[in-house]
Amino acid sequence: MKANIILSGKNDSFILDRQVRDCPDVNEKTVPQRIPRRYREDIKRLQERYDLHEGLVINVSLKEFRGICERDYPKIEAYLGLRKYLLRTFGVTLNIHSQKTKGSSDKNTAITQK
Repeated sequence: MKANIILSGKNDSFILDRQVRDCPDVNEKTVPQRIPRRYREDIKRLQERYDLHEGLVINVSLKEFRGICERDYPKIEAYLGLRKYLLRTFGVTLNIHSQKTKGSSDKNTAITQK
């Protein structure tokens, strides 16, 4: 049985251009269409203060971060969901430290702030 081959009148570069345009990289991070309700206010406040872009690392104290994103439970654990969401959706790493859990901060990390 012979396979039917249909040749297009257009050149191969048209097909390659179309594939690149229609199928963006898997690693490409975009702002989600819908932010979950529980994070909307937090993301809004973070975007006002920081330029959220992929690869950004935010090192902040718990005391300072509570002023940005309020929680009823004043512990680092209260922000675990937000940390995971920021990393997964925006590619932003959020490091929160408190007086009790002081760690060595990375001095080579640049934080862009508006």
